[in-house]
Amino acid sequence: MTEFADEARTRTAHLLRMARTDDERVRARIVRYAASTPDPPLMGPHGIHTTGCPLCRHTMWLQRDLWVCSSCGHMEDQ
Repeated sequence: MTEFADEARTRTAHLLRMARTDDERVRARIVRYAASTPDPPLMGPHGIHTTGCPLCRHTMWLQRDLWVCSSCGHMEDQ
């Protein structure tokens, strides 16, 4: 498979491929997980950094010098 074709796959497809299971219950749980969790931002030069949101307790991603909540959109300076 070419790199382009692999990059075009969805996050759900990547997770299903990594799980390597034919069990329909496990596959359904993976699909639900992918649908209910945010996609991580593109990885920057320093990797991916996360913390908890003080408002809704979901995941905040560090994007440049700003923390952004993936669920409620709350933002904080680093």
